[in-house]
Amino acid sequence: MRFASSNTVKEDTAAAIDEVIEGVGRQVTPGMVDLALVFLTLDYADDMEHILDRIRVGLPNALLCGCTAGGTIANGTETEHGPSIALLAASLPDVNVRPFCLTQSQLHGIETHLDWERIVGVAPESRPIFVALADPFRLDITGFAEKLSESFPNSPLLGGVASAGREPEQNMLLLDGEVFREGVVGLALTGRISVDTVVSQGCRPVGTTFVITKGERNVISELGGKAPLARLQDVLAKLPPEDVSLAKRSLFVGRVIDEYKTEFSRGDFLIHNIMGADRKTGAIAIAGPARVGSTIQFHIRDAKSADEDLRAQLAPHRGTDVRGAMLFGCNGRGTNMWDEPDHDAGVLREVIGDVPVAGFFCGGEFGPVGGKNFVHGFTASIGLFRDPGPDP
Repeated sequence: MRFASSNTVKEDTAAAIDEVIEGVGRQVTPGMVDLALVFLTLDYADDMEHILDRIRVGLPNALLCGCTAGGTIANGTETEHGPSIALLAASLPDVNVRPFCLTQSQLHGIETHLDWERIVGVAPESRPIFVALADPFRLDITGFAEKLSESFPNSPLLGGVASAGREPEQNMLLLDGEVFREGVVGLALTGRISVDTVVSQGCRPVGTTFVITKGERNVISELGGKAPLARLQDVLAKLPPEDVSLAKRSLFVGRVIDEYKTEFSRGDFLIHNIMGADRKTGAIAIAGPARVGSTIQFHIRDAKSADEDLRAQLAPHRGTDVRGAMLFGCNGRGTNMWDEPDHDAGVLREVIGDVPVAGFFCGGEFGPVGGKNFVHGFTASIGLFRDPGPDP
């Protein structure tokens, strides 16, 4: 199993696609490439047919999957502005790669596990790794992730939401030589391949955990028998001034995913935005369910917290046999969060090493937290691919 990656910022389409194909060709035999992931800006949209043909010729045995993006990521470089293409190629001799696609109407019609098996071409027992790229305008993206996870509870979902288009039909989803303007395209990987997932939501917890004792839909009315705003005031009273200032402009709620754990730390929480508050009742509304019995903790986010979180999430994977990686970062990260460019790609290279990497800046990121798949925001969702070793 071998991976290769390359990128280009050339404006001319022919020169750009030649550069990325030749770049991966220097790292892996082109005829042995089984999978190619390509992410590119809309600058090349008018020449998409040529791009698909050129990849088909340059990587003749590769299944192609990709999408248009607001910016691309490859190796240690994040290109946030201007034309760019990122390409990740993989030789996967003992891996079965099954492509799939579906629209909102097809998603609405899925009722059983067998419906999903017919669409993705694999059974839950094979424990597939899913990679999906979605268009945000005509698809219930959250519903897609939830339904897929219900039928494949042990399978990670990685990928992101195409971010180049500003309105319906502007984005392009690419799969096996075809272009789709809506829905989702994806891959189901089975066989001798392993992936370690890293989902860095960029936040750090403050204060203590609380249990929701009264809530309905997305409104939390009580935390441990007390109004949420009162609980928040108790938390803020014990924070240093700089954290109080940060909480006033960047405060979130983290909901524990695995309630069976006895202690909670980074990676155990799904981060939700706080949508509003009622000063009369002390209730707060979050961008997620307010289920009674759920454990939550207030979180704050800034560049420093996001950097610390990414490094902490990647640290356990330092020194592992990573062959290649995918990096899906929110378009609110990059230089929108840090003063210097290439942050996430640079940290990944610093911690994991100089392995082939490609991805893009997303309008939402797929990734598992606490063993369940979700759609995130302001997140870096990373897949670290490893050879699982010889069969026992």
